[in-house]
Amino acid sequence: MKLAACLWMAAAAALAWDNNWNTHVQRANELAESGKFAEAEKAYQQAMEAAQSADDRAAAVAQVQNNLGALYHRMARYPEAEAMYVLSLPVYEQFHGLARRSYAAVLSNLAEVKRATGRFAEAEPLYRKAIAIRAEVAADDPGLGAPMNNLAVLLNSKGEPREAEEWARKAIESWRKVNAPVRLAAAYNTLGESLRLQRRLEESARCHMQAIEIRKQTLAPDHPEIATGISNLGSVFYEQGNYEESERLYREALAIREKSLGADHPSIAYLWNNIGTSLQARRRPVEAENCYRKAMGMLEAAGLAGHPDYAKSVSNLAVIFIGQGKFRGAETLYLRALEVRKKALGEGSAALAEDYQWLAELYQLQKRFTEAERYSRRAAGQRAPAGVSTFR
Repeated sequence: MKLAACLWMAAAAALAWDNNWNTHVQRANELAESGKFAEAEKAYQQAMEAAQSADDRAAAVAQVQNNLGALYHRMARYPEAEAMYVLSLPVYEQFHGLARRSYAAVLSNLAEVKRATGRFAEAEPLYRKAIAIRAEVAADDPGLGAPMNNLAVLLNSKGEPREAEEWARKAIESWRKVNAPVRLAAAYNTLGESLRLQRRLEESARCHMQAIEIRKQTLAPDHPEIATGISNLGSVFYEQGNYEESERLYREALAIREKSLGADHPSIAYLWNNIGTSLQARRRPVEAENCYRKAMGMLEAAGLAGHPDYAKSVSNLAVIFIGQGKFRGAETLYLRALEVRKKALGEGSAALAEDYQWLAELYQLQKRFTEAERYSRRAAGQRAPAGVSTFR
C-alpha cells in the first residue's frame, strides 16, 4: 500500500467555539502534523475532556473524535480510528449549509480506514458520497480535492487507472486554486501512479519528482509523505528495468519511514515487498524471499492480511517457490492471494485477471492442462486491467 491519500480533519464551521477545548485541539493538530503522535493523542484526550463542558457539547465532542480518528489512522490503529469516525458521524450528518462539508470530510476519513484495511467495496461509495455532498454545497469548493484524490488512490489499487487519472487531475485542479502545496503533492503522486499503471512512465516520473520536490520544500526531511513519492518513483524505475536504482529508492524511503513511523508500521511492510521485487528481478531469490516473508509477517501482525497489497507479497513469494520447483506450495500461495483479492476487490474486479493468469501458467508448468484451461478462460473473461504490472 502506498500512502498517498490525504486525511482531512473536519472543520466544524458551525460550532460555538469554546476557547479551552479548541486550544487543546489546535495544539494536538500541530503535534500530529510534526509527527509527535503520542503527545498529540494526550492533547486530543485533554480536548475531549474540555469539550464535555463546551456550549455546543455534541458538536465539540464530534470534532475531537474525528481529529483523534485521523491521528489513530496515521498511527495505523485502524479499529480505533474507525470507531472515532463512526461515533462522530451522526452529529456531522445533521449539519446544514456550508457545514455539510465537514460531514463529507468525515465520510472520506471513514472511507480511508476501510480502504487501508482492504474493504474497497465499502470505501468506494463513501468517497463518491463525500464528493457529491461537497459539490452540492459548492461546485468550486477546493475541498473537493480530498475525496477526489482518495477515490483515485482506491481506483489505482483496483486496477482502474484511467478513471483514477481523471479524478487525480480534478483534485490537482481543485487544489491549485488554494495555497495547499502538501495536498497538491499528494494529487501529483496519485496521478503519477495512474500513469505508471498505464505504462506512461516518463509522465509518471515527472509527477512523482514534482510531488517529491513540493514535499521537500514544505515538510520536515524525515516526514513519511516524502517517502511515498520516493518509493513510487522507485516503482517507475522498476518498470523501466533499472532494478538497482529502484532498490536504492525503496531503501531510501524505508529509512525515512522507519525514522518517522517506527520499524513496525504497516506502511513499511509494503516497502519490504517492493525491495523484494527489485532483488528478485536481479536474481537474488533468497534475499527476495526474506523480504516477502517480512512484509507478510508485518501485515499479519497489523491485522491487514485481508488487504490486496498483502496478496501481492503472497503472489511474489509464489514466484520464488516456482523458481525452486515448489509447485504445490506456489499453488497454495496463489489460491490464498486470489481469495484475499476476491474478497477485497469483488468477484468482477478487472484486477483478478492477473491472479487467474498466474494460476493458469502454474498449472501449465505442471501439465495440469484441464485446470490451466479453466483459469485461462477465467482470465480472458475478466476485463483486463490496463497497465497493471506483474508482481508489484
